[in-house]
Amino acid sequence: MQHVGTRKEPSIRNLVIVVFIAMILTVYSIISFATGDWLWFSNNFSARPNAVMLHCYGETTDIDPGSFHFSKLTEIMNESMSGRKRWDPLTMSEKTYEEYQTSPQMLVVEFFYPEPLRVHSTYSLYSSVDNLVIPLEGRHSQTNAVFGQNDGVPTGGSLHIESVDRFREYIQNMDLCPVEMIGMN
Repeated sequence: MQHVGTRKEPSIRNLVIVVFIAMILTVYSIISFATGDWLWFSNNFSARPNAVMLHCYGETTDIDPGSFHFSKLTEIMNESMSGRKRWDPLTMSEKTYEEYQTSPQMLVVEFFYPEPLRVHSTYSLYSSVDNLVIPLEGRHSQTNAVFGQNDGVPTGGSLHIESVDRFREYIQNMDLCPVEMIGMN
Protein backbone atom coordinates (compact mmCIF):
# COMPACT_ATOMS: atom_id res chain seq x y z
CA MET A 1 0.00 0.00 0.00
CA GLN A 2 1.34 3.39 -0.94
CA HIS A 3 1.23 6.38 1.37
CA VAL A 4 1.14 9.76 -0.27
CA GLY A 5 1.80 11.64 2.94
CA THR A 6 0.55 12.22 6.37
CA ARG A 7 -2.23 14.55 7.22
CA LYS A 8 -1.87 16.98 10.11
CA GLU A 9 -4.64 17.49 12.56
CA PRO A 10 -6.37 20.90 12.36
CA SER A 11 -4.77 23.44 14.67
CA ILE A 12 -6.41 26.46 16.26
CA ARG A 13 -2.99 28.05 16.64
CA ASN A 14 -2.38 27.87 12.88
CA LEU A 15 -5.85 29.28 12.20
CA VAL A 16 -5.18 32.23 14.52
CA ILE A 17 -1.84 32.91 12.81
CA VAL A 18 -3.40 32.84 9.32
CA VAL A 19 -6.29 35.11 10.38
CA PHE A 20 -3.84 37.53 12.06
CA ILE A 21 -1.62 37.75 8.95
CA ALA A 22 -4.69 38.21 6.72
CA MET A 23 -5.94 41.06 8.94
CA ILE A 24 -2.56 42.81 8.88
CA LEU A 25 -2.37 42.55 5.07
CA THR A 26 -5.95 43.80 4.74
CA VAL A 27 -5.34 46.85 6.97
CA TYR A 28 -2.06 47.63 5.19
CA SER A 29 -3.73 47.38 1.78
CA ILE A 30 -6.69 49.56 2.80
CA ILE A 31 -4.42 52.31 4.14
CA SER A 32 -2.15 52.05 1.06
CA PHE A 33 -5.07 52.39 -1.35
CA ALA A 34 -6.61 55.24 0.68
CA THR A 35 -3.38 57.24 0.81
CA GLY A 36 -2.10 56.27 -2.62
CA ASP A 37 1.23 55.51 -0.96
CA TRP A 38 2.59 52.00 -0.39
CA LEU A 39 5.27 53.46 1.93
CA TRP A 40 2.84 55.42 4.16
CA PHE A 41 4.48 53.94 7.28
CA SER A 42 7.93 55.40 6.47
CA ASN A 43 9.09 58.39 8.51
CA ASN A 44 12.11 58.97 6.28
CA PHE A 45 12.45 62.23 4.36
CA SER A 46 15.59 62.81 2.32
CA ALA A 47 14.63 65.08 -0.56
CA ARG A 48 17.11 67.61 -1.94
CA PRO A 49 15.65 70.99 -2.82
CA ASN A 50 16.88 73.00 -5.78
CA ALA A 51 16.24 76.33 -4.01
CA VAL A 52 15.89 77.65 -0.46
CA MET A 53 14.55 81.12 0.33
CA LEU A 54 14.33 83.03 3.57
CA HIS A 55 11.66 85.66 4.01
CA CYS A 56 13.12 87.81 6.78
CA TYR A 57 10.64 90.40 7.99
CA GLY A 58 9.72 91.61 4.51
CA GLU A 59 13.11 90.99 2.85
CA THR A 60 13.70 87.88 0.74
CA THR A 61 17.09 86.16 0.68
CA ASP A 62 17.99 83.37 -1.73
CA ILE A 63 20.37 80.83 -0.23
CA ASP A 64 23.02 79.80 -2.78
CA PRO A 65 22.56 76.09 -3.64
CA GLY A 66 26.32 75.48 -3.41
CA SER A 67 26.70 77.07 0.00
CA PHE A 68 27.16 75.54 3.43
CA HIS A 69 23.96 77.28 4.59
CA PHE A 70 21.96 75.57 1.83
CA SER A 71 23.30 72.16 2.87
CA LYS A 72 22.73 72.81 6.57
CA LEU A 73 19.15 74.08 6.11
CA THR A 74 18.42 71.04 3.90
CA GLU A 75 19.84 68.76 6.59
CA ILE A 76 17.70 70.40 9.28
CA MET A 77 14.64 70.10 7.03
CA ASN A 78 15.23 66.42 6.28
CA GLU A 79 15.81 65.58 9.95
CA SER A 80 12.72 67.55 11.02
CA MET A 81 10.48 65.91 8.42
CA SER A 82 11.90 62.42 9.08
CA GLY A 83 10.51 62.34 12.56
CA ARG A 84 7.01 62.08 13.81
CA LYS A 85 4.51 64.41 12.16
CA ARG A 86 0.81 64.89 12.32
CA TRP A 87 -1.62 66.21 9.76
CA ASP A 88 -3.97 69.06 10.56
CA PRO A 89 -6.68 70.74 8.42
CA LEU A 90 -4.95 74.13 8.91
CA THR A 91 -4.25 75.30 5.35
CA MET A 92 -2.14 78.22 4.16
CA SER A 93 -4.17 80.65 2.06
CA GLU A 94 -2.72 82.59 -0.86
CA LYS A 95 -3.09 85.78 1.22
CA THR A 96 -1.10 84.25 4.09
CA TYR A 97 1.58 83.07 1.64
CA GLU A 98 1.86 86.63 0.31
CA GLU A 99 2.14 87.97 3.87
CA TYR A 100 4.89 85.43 4.62
CA GLN A 101 6.90 86.96 1.78
CA THR A 102 6.30 90.65 2.51
CA SER A 103 5.30 91.24 6.14
CA PRO A 104 7.78 92.92 8.51
CA GLN A 105 6.49 90.61 11.29
CA MET A 106 7.17 87.27 9.58
CA LEU A 107 10.22 84.99 9.38
CA VAL A 108 9.70 82.05 7.01
CA VAL A 109 11.96 79.47 5.37
CA GLU A 110 10.83 78.02 2.06
CA PHE A 111 12.12 74.95 0.21
CA PHE A 112 11.57 74.40 -3.53
CA TYR A 113 11.94 70.93 -5.08
CA PRO A 114 12.60 70.19 -8.76
CA GLU A 115 9.62 67.85 -9.03
CA PRO A 116 6.61 67.01 -6.87
CA LEU A 117 7.52 64.70 -4.03
CA ARG A 118 5.61 62.50 -1.68
CA VAL A 119 5.83 63.09 2.05
CA HIS A 120 5.05 59.67 3.45
CA SER A 121 2.19 59.70 5.93
CA THR A 122 -1.18 58.10 6.53
CA TYR A 123 -2.87 61.18 5.04
CA SER A 124 -3.66 61.34 1.33
CA LEU A 125 -4.40 65.06 1.53
CA TYR A 126 -0.74 66.00 1.82
CA SER A 127 0.94 64.53 -1.22
CA SER A 128 2.64 65.65 -4.39
CA VAL A 129 4.24 68.85 -3.10
CA ASP A 130 7.05 70.80 -4.78
CA ASN A 131 7.29 73.62 -2.25
CA LEU A 132 7.42 73.42 1.55
CA VAL A 133 6.85 76.56 3.63
CA ILE A 134 7.76 76.75 7.34
CA PRO A 135 6.74 79.83 9.35
CA LEU A 136 9.31 80.52 12.09
CA GLU A 137 7.90 83.79 13.44
CA GLY A 138 4.48 85.29 12.86
CA ARG A 139 1.25 83.63 11.82
CA HIS A 140 1.07 79.87 12.54
CA SER A 141 4.70 79.70 13.76
CA GLN A 142 3.63 78.48 17.21
CA THR A 143 2.04 75.37 15.63
CA ASN A 144 5.29 74.06 14.02
CA ALA A 145 3.40 73.83 10.73
CA VAL A 146 4.88 72.81 7.39
CA PHE A 147 2.66 73.97 4.54
CA GLY A 148 2.89 72.45 1.09
CA GLN A 149 2.23 73.78 -2.37
CA ASN A 150 2.12 72.20 -5.80
CA ASP A 151 2.64 74.56 -8.74
CA GLY A 152 1.88 77.49 -6.44
CA VAL A 153 -1.41 76.02 -5.20
CA PRO A 154 -1.58 75.24 -1.46
CA THR A 155 -2.26 71.61 -0.55
CA GLY A 156 -5.06 70.70 1.79
CA GLY A 157 -3.95 70.92 5.39
CA SER A 158 -0.50 71.00 6.89
CA LEU A 159 1.93 68.70 8.59
CA HIS A 160 3.18 69.59 12.05
CA ILE A 161 6.69 68.62 13.08
CA GLU A 162 8.11 68.38 16.60
CA SER A 163 9.80 71.79 16.54
CA VAL A 164 11.02 74.60 14.29
CA ASP A 165 13.55 75.80 16.87
CA ARG A 166 16.57 74.38 15.00
CA PHE A 167 15.71 76.49 11.94
CA ARG A 168 15.24 79.59 14.06
CA GLU A 169 18.49 79.04 15.98
CA TYR A 170 20.54 78.34 12.86
CA ILE A 171 19.24 81.40 11.01
CA GLN A 172 19.93 83.59 14.05
CA ASN A 173 23.37 82.12 14.83
CA MET A 174 24.54 82.42 11.22
CA ASP A 175 23.18 85.97 10.76
CA LEU A 176 21.15 84.96 7.72
CA CYS A 177 18.60 87.66 8.48
CA PRO A 178 19.45 91.23 9.46
CA VAL A 179 20.56 91.10 13.12
CA GLU A 180 18.62 94.14 14.20
CA MET A 181 15.36 92.54 13.08
CA ILE A 182 15.64 89.12 14.75
CA GLY A 183 13.74 88.88 17.97
CA MET A 184 11.79 92.10 17.48
CA ASN A 185 8.56 90.18 17.27
